[in-house]
Amino acid sequence: MKSFDRILGDLVKKSEAMLAMIVEKAGYLIHQWGNTENVDSVTFATLGSNAFNATQFMAQLVNEPNFTSMYQQGETYSTLILNIEENTLLVLVFGTEQTVGSMKYYASPAVRQVAAQIQLASARGETPLDLCDMNPDDVQAAVFKRV
Repeated sequence: MKSFDRILGDLVKKSEAMLAMIVEKAGYLIHQWGNTENVDSVTFATLGSNAFNATQFMAQLVNEPNFTSMYQQGETYSTLILNIEENTLLVLVFGTEQTVGSMKYYASPAVRQVAAQIQLASARGETPLDLCDMNPDDVQAAVFKRV
């Protein structure tokens, strides 16, 4: 969790994003960093995951094999959802004064770092990590327990 704090904290600071979240593709919020005062981040994580999965399915319908991100622009805030690895997404919420290009620029190293940390966590157990079977009330304990 300290690694995620460092990675997401650095991402939010450099990019000036409002919020960064690591989300399991089934919609579970794994970790977050930033301003959550006006955001129900648990619901946002679920909806963001569902939107990404739907758009990814649409991409497959047109034979697009390398779909890695989804951007939604609003009047005040925008979102960028990036694929980290097979089971995980990075969700960014940022003001419209920032550009999607700058968000992608700052998020790129964070995606690689989070993927590496997830790979380390997955290798800790004797059995492969199956995020679908985790307790949704305690995602962090299921993913990052010490063995």
